[in-house]
Amino acid sequence: MQKVKKILQLAGWPTSYIVLDFETYYDKEYSLTSTNAWEYIADERFEVLGLGFWDSGVSDCGYLEQPNVRKYIESQDWDNVTAVVQNAQFDPLIMKLKYGVIPKYIIDIKHLAAHRDSRMSHRLKDLAERFGLQAKGDTVDFMGLRYKDMTDEQRQAIAEYCLNDIDLERKLFEILLPKLTNPALELTVAMHTTQMYLTPRMSFDFELADELESAMQGFIGEACAKVGMTKDEVSGDLSFTAALKAALEAVGESVPVKPHKRPGKNMTALLGRPGVGPALAKTDEESQKLEVHFDPRVRALMYARKVVGSWPNHISRIQKMRRIAKACKGTLPTILNYYGSHTGRWSGGGKINQQNLGARGRSGSGSHPLMGKMRELLTAGEDVFLICDSAQIEARILAWLAGATDLVEGFAQGRDVYSQFASKLFQAKVYKPSDRDPAPIKKLMSLRRGFGKDAILGCGYGMGPTKFFMRCRENPDLRPLFDSGQYDFSFVDGLIKLYRYTHAAIPNFWQTIERMFRIVAQFPSEKYQYNVPGAPMSGAALTLWNCRGTVNIQLPSSRVLFYPHVSIAKGDGRLRYHHGDLWGGTLTENIVQAIARDLLAYWILECEKAGLPVVLHVHDEIVCICSEHLAKDNLEVMLSIMESGPGWAAGIPLAAEGCISKTYKK
Repeated sequence: MQKVKKILQLAGWPTSYIVLDFETYYDKEYSLTSTNAWEYIADERFEVLGLGFWDSGVSDCGYLEQPNVRKYIESQDWDNVTAVVQNAQFDPLIMKLKYGVIPKYIIDIKHLAAHRDSRMSHRLKDLAERFGLQAKGDTVDFMGLRYKDMTDEQRQAIAEYCLNDIDLERKLFEILLPKLTNPALELTVAMHTTQMYLTPRMSFDFELADELESAMQGFIGEACAKVGMTKDEVSGDLSFTAALKAALEAVGESVPVKPHKRPGKNMTALLGRPGVGPALAKTDEESQKLEVHFDPRVRALMYARKVVGSWPNHISRIQKMRRIAKACKGTLPTILNYYGSHTGRWSGGGKINQQNLGARGRSGSGSHPLMGKMRELLTAGEDVFLICDSAQIEARILAWLAGATDLVEGFAQGRDVYSQFASKLFQAKVYKPSDRDPAPIKKLMSLRRGFGKDAILGCGYGMGPTKFFMRCRENPDLRPLFDSGQYDFSFVDGLIKLYRYTHAAIPNFWQTIERMFRIVAQFPSEKYQYNVPGAPMSGAALTLWNCRGTVNIQLPSSRVLFYPHVSIAKGDGRLRYHHGDLWGGTLTENIVQAIARDLLAYWILECEKAGLPVVLHVHDEIVCICSEHLAKDNLEVMLSIMESGPGWAAGIPLAAEGCISKTYKK
């Protein structure tokens, strides 16, 4: 307990803490597994059955039955105590909606667990098992029971169940909090994530939601009509495979297949081979090739399949947002997962994924204008949004980190680095076209500069010519140029080689970081430090070491990335960790994105300090809300914040751009 209190004290948080866990009514049709917490708690069926707690002030736990819960909640000084919960999107929301209280300081055990490993299960049952604690009980015996209908034995049983959970949560809190790196910042950032959920500021456009849902249903029908099939026929494996087979056989090809345990008699007869099924999953390489097939009929079929598979998900998201906004009386909470990825970046939660509203893409559903309209479902009500994006942040960090001086200087001086690279690639002057340019020149410059942009933004993590070539062929604007032979694989191969030669410091960094990682993985006693070129020895650095098979990379911010169960294969020397393969390019990507995340966290808190409430953030973009008459001045403040950084980031050539809008947009 003393270790926990010391960490809280150093972070500036109250050292007294209370672990809380509500027990609530649920049944087969009404539970948290089938709905969002806002909907669940706002539902007329909701009922608190009891509350378990552990108070560090008395080092003891207790359970309060329903009639005594309100008195306890109202008797605590929630501004001067740290509330510890297993799910910050549930227990504190009950306190807000049912008792009018929001603790000022909230720590979610799930957040602490995610910081250590974002991909492991953060359920209480699984965490208890992982850390060798007592087993978590089950609530199945209490399903469908109201407090008034419970017997004394049942009330005693639920009290014992809850107290066991409280004990687990206390133990996990005391295990996981000391594993949190940079707690002063991370506790505050995690709390801000919770606050955006508990205190929604964005409004929801119900009328637009109805229009979009109807338009999307219509688009699905159009995509199917273009291939002469119904929605059910496109989604049906057998009917779609039959149509695809006919289209491919017309050009002398066959349906790609993969092993399948039970393909079914009809599928076997259709494919003419036992034990196989069509290779049509989006992760199947052959399926990806069909999406960019030279035959338009094949491409149209694959596009229809993608639309039928993905667009109902977009419609479902709109429906979920509508229900949540209704429960929130017209506002929409920001539902983000703190530390949703290995790099520490947030991910979208609540099955609505606000991190990916109106996904942009080169093909499929992401390129359709209807997707962009989904962002407009979020409005500022009577206020306005300030939307600011950190320009080319990953490319800028990578150049700084690797010591690619020419690229750093180019960004810092505001030069058009895309055009500079494209000019080298085409051995001719390339520039960003303007409206004054003749249409043919404008088209040529846009095309050539686009290759330069794709190289600067896409080749920094080791992308090879094959992947770059496939991406070009997926682009509907570039596909005809590659089909005609104007551009080919040889051109792409030259582009990759030119990038690596021109910015040689970047591939050198891939090699350096992989070499250091391998050494500490193989020799646990070793510890390496990589100093960012140009920074003093006490300046920005990466530090690598091995702790019982987990390789740690400490970032310039002092936060640590964890790579558990690292191994090096004896045969081919393949480098792996618990979640997959590694090499210099992936390590570089992890580090750069983690640094970008730490800058974003810093900017979020700086915006809040400046009186600019952050209501949403997406990757490297921050959305604040303010009164319209203050918008222009506040936008300047926000841009100033995002064009500077903390001391450890000195030298990164930062830049930002922003706009004022009544609705959320890119």
